[in-house]
Amino acid sequence: MSDADAKNRKVSSEDFSPASSSKEVVTTHQTSEKNQLRDDKMRFALVVSHPIQHFTPFYRALAQCEGIVLKVFFCCRVGLEPYFDREMNTQIAWNMDLLSGYDHMFLPEASEITRSGPLKIRNPSVGEELAKFDPQVVLTHGYNQLTMLFALWWCRRNKVPAMLIGDSELLHQRRVGVRFAKRVLLPLLLSQYKCFLTTGDNNEAYYAHYGVDRRRFFRSPFTIDEANYRAAADNRAQLRQAFRQAHGIGPDEFVVLTVGKLSDRKRPYDLLAVAETLKSTARASPPFHIVYAGDGANIEDLRTTVAAKKLPVTLLGFVNVDRLAEVYCAADILAHPSELDPHPLVLSEAACVGLPLLISDRVGAAGPTDIAREGENAVVYPCGDVQALADALLRLGREPETVERMSKASLRIFRELDTRKSVDGALAAIEFCREA
Repeated sequence: MSDADAKNRKVSSEDFSPASSSKEVVTTHQTSEKNQLRDDKMRFALVVSHPIQHFTPFYRALAQCEGIVLKVFFCCRVGLEPYFDREMNTQIAWNMDLLSGYDHMFLPEASEITRSGPLKIRNPSVGEELAKFDPQVVLTHGYNQLTMLFALWWCRRNKVPAMLIGDSELLHQRRVGVRFAKRVLLPLLLSQYKCFLTTGDNNEAYYAHYGVDRRRFFRSPFTIDEANYRAAADNRAQLRQAFRQAHGIGPDEFVVLTVGKLSDRKRPYDLLAVAETLKSTARASPPFHIVYAGDGANIEDLRTTVAAKKLPVTLLGFVNVDRLAEVYCAADILAHPSELDPHPLVLSEAACVGLPLLISDRVGAAGPTDIAREGENAVVYPCGDVQALADALLRLGREPETVERMSKASLRIFRELDTRKSVDGALAAIEFCREA
């Protein structure tokens, strides 16, 4: 291929071959630096705070695209070793491989950084390491960590297009000072990026609010381990029966699942109040059972209340990722009453299995082209309105045909927003950067 042909070659979504992702493992030790890279491939760098279980499938899928050479730069090693999650109030060790299947490196300061807060992620070496790789496009996860700003500055100095991905939204109230600072500073900061990988409707509304041209949006939903969840969905009936038998839940009970940290912002007490309401109306409706999957500061108080009032509630505590799919399979619906959640991936996991979604209007994953679509696979109610939440659950429990219709819609919608959609969005954005 000539230099001219290589320059004009477009990156195509047809270059993505998911079937080969399990056959080839690429590690950082196999990286070819810039003088060894083929000229006909786009060098694509991705800078992220630390290995995160939900993003790993995205990296592996990108690594299989013939038209690009991917390298992920991690700022720290948080998540690789067991760590104490303060909001979850428990020690967490992810039971999955976070690093194989894609080229990566840990920046030199990584071992010294033990937390992933905005001021904690500080890697002055990122520019030097990016220069060694010589990327033609750089993607940063977020903009509120110092290393991401260092990477953006390196891109500007070296005339390398920078892309941004995040899940910011406008749904939750910010302090007056924060709103003023964002109104003044964010339009200038966001103007430094060539384009944006957007995760949903509310995320796009956020960028548009701060002056970003929608023509620079490329939808790329956050990924999940969809192979695991799809396999569970194919075996849903058996997993449903096994889980319910193991936890003493009857086959005819209408199981409402909530997944997440048991902290105040997730509003776990709303569902507990609903459990009391549903218990009092049990004779006039199907028997309901609420399952909490997650740990946090509120769990002991929740357990005490459940025991004292003999509520139809099961508290599982922390459930690791390798067992979570079977919990979804046991449920009839996922409820997410949170008051602050930009784009929770539990909704994608639930939709992949085929669960209808019941969410508060503060959850940022609702929208006409997002994973939670009101009137199709989702019911949206006013956050904190326990009566509205109870009414919605009662209605769904009494309308199995509605639940079945919403379940099919969840499966269809997830297929529209799966890993291929994420990769297609990234490839289109890379092509946009190349042509601009």
